[in-house]
Amino acid sequence: MIKKARSHIVVTSDFEKLKEYLSQEFNEAQLFSFMRDEFKIEDAKEAIAKAYISSKEQKILLLAAKRFNIYAQNALLKILEEPPKNSAFILAAPAKSIFLPTILSRLPVVEWKREQKGAIKYFEKFDLQTLFELATTYKRASKDEAKEIIKQMLRYAMEQDYKLTEKELDYFGKAIQLIELNSNVVNVIITAGLILLTHRKKR
Repeated sequence: MIKKARSHIVVTSDFEKLKEYLSQEFNEAQLFSFMRDEFKIEDAKEAIAKAYISSKEQKILLLAAKRFNIYAQNALLKILEEPPKNSAFILAAPAKSIFLPTILSRLPVVEWKREQKGAIKYFEKFDLQTLFELATTYKRASKDEAKEIIKQMLRYAMEQDYKLTEKELDYFGKAIQLIELNSNVVNVIITAGLILLTHRKKR
């Protein structure tokens, strides 16, 4: 995803996985993370201060939040345009529309779909244990990610030639609507998964 240590905006809702990925690419001394529900002016000042601390190694500052306060974004403008030597900023949020146009004009945007691709592995050998792992892993998934999982489940059922009843097919359609209405993602995934497991046991 990030081939070089340069500043980016990353669109993702799974901040922990992004941090885990970056931890594999850069050592502990290089990576500084600021993960918040809302990124505020005081967080921006702290990150800026950290960026200006002299370092011979490449320094990665991960600023991840569901919301970025407008004052915090304005505070970041100058340092994003002219970052200190060996410092790179990675701003992560669920949607690029969260950022001001002035921020978007300074940084390239990366759509991080690593988490969606990861869901496919659960359907290589689908059983009760993998259903539990799937529900646990994606319990905080965004609406788009959760809907993609339901679509993959239905695709898997078709590939396995499961004879889904009209009621079962109807549930997969309703599952998308339930996710859109902010229903519990875990419950939606487990219900859909149990439908698949019922057909698997019939074989």
